[in-house]
Amino acid sequence: MIVMKILITGASGFIGTYIVKELLDHGYELYSLTRKKEYTIPGTKTFTGDITNFPSLQPAIENVDAVIHNAAYANDWGKRRTFYDINVTGTRNVAEACEENNINRLLYTSTAGIYGFPNNLDPIKESDGPTPKPLNDYGDTKILSENVLKEYSTLKTTIIRPPMVFGAGGKPTRILVSKVENGKAGYIGKGEKYISVVHPADVAQLFRLALDKEKEGAYNVVSFTCSIREMFEAISERLNIDPPEKRFPFFVAYLMGYLSELVARNEPSLTRFRVIKLGTSRIIDGTKAKKELGFIPNYDLDKTVEDMVSWYVNEDK
Repeated sequence: MIVMKILITGASGFIGTYIVKELLDHGYELYSLTRKKEYTIPGTKTFTGDITNFPSLQPAIENVDAVIHNAAYANDWGKRRTFYDINVTGTRNVAEACEENNINRLLYTSTAGIYGFPNNLDPIKESDGPTPKPLNDYGDTKILSENVLKEYSTLKTTIIRPPMVFGAGGKPTRILVSKVENGKAGYIGKGEKYISVVHPADVAQLFRLALDKEKEGAYNVVSFTCSIREMFEAISERLNIDPPEKRFPFFVAYLMGYLSELVARNEPSLTRFRVIKLGTSRIIDGTKAKKELGFIPNYDLDKTVEDMVSWYVNEDK
């Protein structure tokens, strides 16, 4: 049997580490790219390079069968130029390198953030397309990077769009569990807004399925949907503490986010985007991935929270 050789950018990141594990478990030969010299990613042949530096990509990409482009600047705070250089120019460089090396298979980690936050209960499908008014530079540059990939007609491209990603490891998990544990979490409104969540292991599973089935197009990936209150209460139960009781009207929380941004020199603990993310409903429809790729999520709310809290308590200290 021929073993596929896959290059993964962003292999050491939150989602990337899960992709590496998933593909190693299923017999792929993996190559990885890192900006740090003398840094290796276990189970992969590691190359030093930077997606914003086109020539540095050549040694890593020249002998592979497909590329999973997972590297990104993923934040809701930062300079526009940083988002653009990494997310847009970096994606163009990866696509150009694929084309120059006759690699016609590219899988890309995008985000459900391209849809915006409509604040309703209508499930968002891939065909709904991006919002005309993204809320931050991350969402905007992800829309732009998806458009970049459309320019490369020789590439068979699969785009994966995760919503909120929670699981063992990663900054979002640390922040959320810490705030609940330390009594700093509160509800915007009654906490009854609905969010779609995906565990990074489920994201990795969908990448593998897309590779195996050679499917092109965009796919949402969702593990479960729950209310903010359900998420906070599940975390509290795992921590064996009382759930949050604080409540803030949306406009008050939004004003607090605005003022935090106004005075902050570094990344503030509260931003307007975070208020919108936790204070509006957004349900992502994952039906297409299930029907076309056979995706079955392995994580529900309870299993995800168990994983989050166990990692936070035992590892993240």
